[in-house]
Amino acid sequence: MDISCLFSSLMPTLRRSLILLFASILAPSFVLAAELNVSRNQLPVNLGQYLDYYEDADGSLSINDVMQGDIPWQRSTQAIPTLGISASSYWFNLVLTSDELARESLMLVLESPTLDLIEYYIAHDEQIVWQEAVGDTVSYTDITQPYRVPILPFDMADAESQTRIYFRVHSQVGIEVPLVLTSSALLAEESQTLLAFFGGFFTFFVLCFLLCATLFFIMREKQFIGFTLFFASTFVFFLAQTGMGRVWFWGSLAEMNNRMSYVSATAIVASFCLIGQSLNLVHHYRDQAVIVLRFLALAMIPSAFYFIFIPFELISVGNVQTLMTIALLVALSVFVMTIFAAIQGSRSAIYLVCSWLLIVLAYLSWLIYKLEFVERSAISSVFGEALVVLAALMVLFSLSEFVRSKNEEFVEARLESKAKGDFLRNVSREFLTPVHLILANSKRLLAAQSSKLDEGTRQHMGTVIKQSDHLHNLINDLLEMAELESDSFEPSFELVEMSHFLNEVKDMMLPSAMEKNLELNTDFASANLLVQTDKSRLQHALVNLLTNAIKYTERGSIVLGYKAVYFKRRLGIEIFIRDTGRGMSEEFQARMFQEFAKEDPGSEKDPQGTGLGLVIVKRMIEKLGGEISFESVKGSGSEFFIRLPLREQMT
Repeated sequence: MDISCLFSSLMPTLRRSLILLFASILAPSFVLAAELNVSRNQLPVNLGQYLDYYEDADGSLSINDVMQGDIPWQRSTQAIPTLGISASSYWFNLVLTSDELARESLMLVLESPTLDLIEYYIAHDEQIVWQEAVGDTVSYTDITQPYRVPILPFDMADAESQTRIYFRVHSQVGIEVPLVLTSSALLAEESQTLLAFFGGFFTFFVLCFLLCATLFFIMREKQFIGFTLFFASTFVFFLAQTGMGRVWFWGSLAEMNNRMSYVSATAIVASFCLIGQSLNLVHHYRDQAVIVLRFLALAMIPSAFYFIFIPFELISVGNVQTLMTIALLVALSVFVMTIFAAIQGSRSAIYLVCSWLLIVLAYLSWLIYKLEFVERSAISSVFGEALVVLAALMVLFSLSEFVRSKNEEFVEARLESKAKGDFLRNVSREFLTPVHLILANSKRLLAAQSSKLDEGTRQHMGTVIKQSDHLHNLINDLLEMAELESDSFEPSFELVEMSHFLNEVKDMMLPSAMEKNLELNTDFASANLLVQTDKSRLQHALVNLLTNAIKYTERGSIVLGYKAVYFKRRLGIEIFIRDTGRGMSEEFQARMFQEFAKEDPGSEKDPQGTGLGLVIVKRMIEKLGGEISFESVKGSGSEFFIRLPLREQMT
């Protein structure tokens, strides 16, 4: 009697133990759907740990198969189920009950804008009452409730009934399911806060992009190309990753969010390569590293076109993983190169090391849950975005240090240039006196003793005179160049009546033209035109141009003229010198305003000028606030145009 009573008392305990034992054995293969009873004060609630899931490897299961079949569901153990990058689809299900929220409208929010397709099915007591497809491959126009991330509004069942949620997820960039149950009011409140945050976040990156682009156009340093591309591509990448790109730009275009993620990722890799190439690094492997980075940067161009134009269903998981791997390897390589540059003493590289470390950490924090190494947490995206913002600040510090160092170099270069200019002027003046004496005395000796000298001696004296004259002109031109480049150069502006002024220039050059039987004419479109300019400087420029025209014209005529034109959006004058000489070759035209440029090098005995005359003319006209241009055809003559404002604007 006592034994039977004892056995009867132990039976419930044994029964419960057997049930738990069988449940633990069968749990991996079959789990009943989780049932969650929700109340209003629980909202919003994270549903991740209440989900059951099943991998549909070939995507063949339909909703009927799922509802009627014996599916071996697995219970999620993660707050955000993280299933890695896979070509498979995954089915999820969940049962909701509520007395307080019966028949009320709620929202399912899936905080993952890059999921390709989510197919929702809402069932009341195993009867489908609503179904909808959302995700990146579905256009805004086909969605009941467009939003930056996939959301689904639905109605809860009656208090006595169950609301069962089935949904299938497919994505080529990794599946993570941060599913939240909330209400439309709570979602709207959260959206206002997020919009303010995203507005500041993206404004910051736009300003960084504009700053780098401006610095590039001002300084023309290759380093700024990489940073400009980095900020532009990062801006687009986060537009896609946060879903704001769908809200602001491409919501009506299906598949565009993921395509922009891929394209911007290739641009980020290219920017890494460009930054690595521009590092001021001294290392015996640097050239090899630069070649590899240059190749990868160029390889990103066809990769970007691939992700833009290939049919979306043909983008494979392998392509995405390859891009991720290349991005990580390039980032780590540039990080190592930056460390070496910092060790070698570059202060700009020190900030860049900090920036690159943050970028690598941000990328790893995004990559490790994409590849299913760890579970995605609720703050993963915020953590990554914060790291990128800090990295961007470090980049700005690096750029400011780079600009500061360049400014110091520029100041030092200006001081060196000024010192060299002062030295050049002083030495040239010292050279000018003896050269002038040699030239004058040689001419006087040749004139006085010409009849007593033999032919060979006269030729030698002629060579001395020509070379001395060439050296005299060269020293004068060097003095003029040094004066134009010095800070002390100040044009002396006065009102000049152009008709009278150009006639004076013509009379000055007429004897030289008559020596070669050339006509020197004037062509004035109007009379009594007053121009505020430096008369002596302009005269010097015109004399140089007319001297060249006479020198290189064998027959025909030379015309000196002017006409009124609009110059830099105000009234100005165009002075032209047209000749019928031999013209200039295209090769010489391309380098005509470079120092010491000559079309005919000449011989040692017969030098053909210093090659500085046109450079002096150009810089002098620019100092007067104007510009010079030309037209020339080999064998048909040349025409030079000098454009000046009628009045110089005072600053």
